[in-house]
Amino acid sequence: MREKLRVENQARANSMKPGKWVNSTCKMCIHTCAIRCHITPEGVINKIEGNPTSPSNRGKVCVKAITGIMRTYDPYRLKNSWEEAMSTITEKVKACIDKDPREFMAAISDFHKIYLWAWPAVVGSANQFHVVGTYCGGGYHITAGIYNSCFAGAGDYKYCNYWMNIGTGDGFSSHLHVGAAQGHMADARDRGCRVVTVEPRLSTGASKSDEWVPIRPACDRQFCLGIIHALMYEHKIYDAEYLKWYANGGYLIRDNGFFKRSATETHKAPPGRPAGSMAWFAQRGMEKNKPMIWDPVDQKAKVFDDPTIKDIALEGSYEVEGEKVRPAFQFIKDAYKEYTPEWAERITTVPAATIRRLAKELGEAAQIGSSITIDGEVYPYRPVSVNWYRGAQGHKCSAMDNQVYILLNMILGSFNAPGGLLGVVLGSAHMTWTDEPGLDGLLDPKPHQLHPEVPFAWPSNTVQLVELFPIGVDAGQLSYFTCRDPKAFGMNWKPRVLLTYHSNTIWSLPGNVEGWYEILRNLEFIFSIELFHNETSTFADIILPDQTYLESWALLMCEPPITEGLNCRQPVVKPLGTCRDSYDILAELAERLGKLDIMNGIMSFLTGLVHDQDLMLDVTKRYNHKDFLDHCGRYWTKTFWGGEKSIEWFQEHGHNTIVRPPEHKYYMSDKRGRDMRRPFYCEFFLETRDELKEKFKEFDIKLPWGEWPWDDYGAFPTGKLSTVHTEPPEYDMYAITFKEHLMNFTENLSIPWIRELVDRDPHHRGLMMNPKAARQKGIEDGDYIEVRSQFGHLTGWVVLSEGIHPETIGISNATNRTVTHNPITRLGGGQFNTLLGMGMDYTCAVCGSMESVAKVKVTKLPAPPPPPRY
Repeated sequence: MREKLRVENQARANSMKPGKWVNSTCKMCIHTCAIRCHITPEGVINKIEGNPTSPSNRGKVCVKAITGIMRTYDPYRLKNSWEEAMSTITEKVKACIDKDPREFMAAISDFHKIYLWAWPAVVGSANQFHVVGTYCGGGYHITAGIYNSCFAGAGDYKYCNYWMNIGTGDGFSSHLHVGAAQGHMADARDRGCRVVTVEPRLSTGASKSDEWVPIRPACDRQFCLGIIHALMYEHKIYDAEYLKWYANGGYLIRDNGFFKRSATETHKAPPGRPAGSMAWFAQRGMEKNKPMIWDPVDQKAKVFDDPTIKDIALEGSYEVEGEKVRPAFQFIKDAYKEYTPEWAERITTVPAATIRRLAKELGEAAQIGSSITIDGEVYPYRPVSVNWYRGAQGHKCSAMDNQVYILLNMILGSFNAPGGLLGVVLGSAHMTWTDEPGLDGLLDPKPHQLHPEVPFAWPSNTVQLVELFPIGVDAGQLSYFTCRDPKAFGMNWKPRVLLTYHSNTIWSLPGNVEGWYEILRNLEFIFSIELFHNETSTFADIILPDQTYLESWALLMCEPPITEGLNCRQPVVKPLGTCRDSYDILAELAERLGKLDIMNGIMSFLTGLVHDQDLMLDVTKRYNHKDFLDHCGRYWTKTFWGGEKSIEWFQEHGHNTIVRPPEHKYYMSDKRGRDMRRPFYCEFFLETRDELKEKFKEFDIKLPWGEWPWDDYGAFPTGKLSTVHTEPPEYDMYAITFKEHLMNFTENLSIPWIRELVDRDPHHRGLMMNPKAARQKGIEDGDYIEVRSQFGHLTGWVVLSEGIHPETIGISNATNRTVTHNPITRLGGGQFNTLLGMGMDYTCAVCGSMESVAKVKVTKLPAPPPPPRY
């Protein structure tokens, strides 16, 4: 209470001007900090600050939030003539979908209205022409769903004592709720929490850590395998009780990699779940017998849920029914025998001694065997957390990358324990903990966190070939090949119309940018919903001007690591000119197309309104966004928080945010958790792989890239290297891209305040190189260079820094904009993604993630142009 009063008094003291305060929610990134805006008597915003009543950001906001004023009053915002524009769009879209709905594509990336990502389904299309999920978190989100029934993960700021960041800036500069997380991390550091950051570049987070461990890019999984080897073989530190009772570390594995199952005891549907209620039962469950464990006390195999089990073996080799079997822990341990710290050093360049030391530090920090009582319930206490995000897993083998970080947390016993790594839900209809018991005593896997599974079909009905990724996300990079040569994939249709909405597709897609330009030029019609021009909307025939977040509605909290609830975004000023809310735009378009009933049905399904007859949308009525959110808010608050609240209530109060209660953070205790073991050994991946193999065989699927990379699938992660490490030797450096918390996908570089801050940081003005590497190539600070991969190139000025791995060149995404329609956004020497590879050699076959690191060669240009003036 003392801290809350301090924040409120400070807020009032900073804002003693005539006018009124209006509660709202920030949208300068995807993470929904609660704000309040001061409005003058003339109706002008003159201040934005954090809402001090929110337990999430606690009255604080980052620099992006306060620049929302400039975003709203930017003189270069788009304007339009609506009737003519909507009539033309309706005509073009209707002609397209009447011929073949598959010829309609969309790229929709507004996280604050994630239900609108489904709008293409309104017209019968599943085409996703973007990489919004595969670039940042393709494997991250599906594995979070499979292993933890959630969307993301973050360390427990309240109890963690040892925090390791791998390829992420959690708590400092990136990922979940930076504006809130920075404060909570500061509190943790005050408690004495040790922070270690492992990444190629000395980022903001790394610079504030107790230790920075430079690593060769795209080797993070191999680093962790070295850590795991040291824990298993050398330090012999692992949480046996967790692996036995809260994970399936004791399930017996046959030599073919599948569970050893009882010959007699079969599955029954979990309590309250009818058999066949999910695809997993219909496809896999009821014909299967139960997995087995080895009870070392009774010296016999038993089914996993036998009430007579006295103990569960994690190690050893046994014979059951004439077949050799090993517990999952032993099976994985045997496979990891070769992954020594010396092996990891050769791949990662991290010294073996460092790997051993860090493994011991992690193991000792876990305090295995200790417990803590919270609200009368006893939990294992494991105050250590290994955190990661795009830098650690945005690679060719993304699914395996994510698996290894999850396994490391499991070995430490910190997966969902107080002090450890906690699951984070997406938001909107996924408000609270959603774990449910599934087959084999395991958690029910939920890989499809962004949209329902798309049924298999061949030839594919989508440009992104999503049917070939049964548990993946949309691999939009593959649309390069299907759009250019659909016949090579057996398609008798070709995309004609594209909608982009808050999605700069061309800027984010990998590979040959001229090829992408050609695809856009060959489309019959493109329309966009945007605030400003960008690289992609430049190709649009019509651009519909959206409202800024200070003029429009939303109701959500996106990926909250500490809290749960809803933040209300409401108009604090009147919209500029004729700008309209994007929901209202798409609802009108659906009505004009005669598809309003379908849109309302889809919106009701996605938001859960179908479960409440009183609040479910009337399929004949066109709702504005505010009215739609009123239905959602009433249903969500009634369902998840026990009291129905209207949109008017949220307008007044701003949010209903609370700190997540223990039962929504910690799943294993003395009272619960054993009926939903987490899959230390994940047979689900093998089943998915083999089912897809059968489809390939049945339909005789042949692809331009050759054999499908089946070894991307694994019940546990292996040491397989990303393709980027096999490039020709003349490409001797690794190119990575980065941003800091003041940038949101670089779209906000058109804001003068942001541009000024970026220009003051030399790391965002040029191409970062280590002085040692530069000397070897005869390159000096300020030289003009070319960075070239097999697939593309860019140019820029060198900025030397000891804060980057010697084999790495760091390219800020503030330096590579290629289109500008205002004097603030400056053009760069080409966009980073042109350096990246495409096709299945650079795509994870499990999740669809694209490789985000490029192997490049660097050349000093003999006659550089004069450097830019800042």
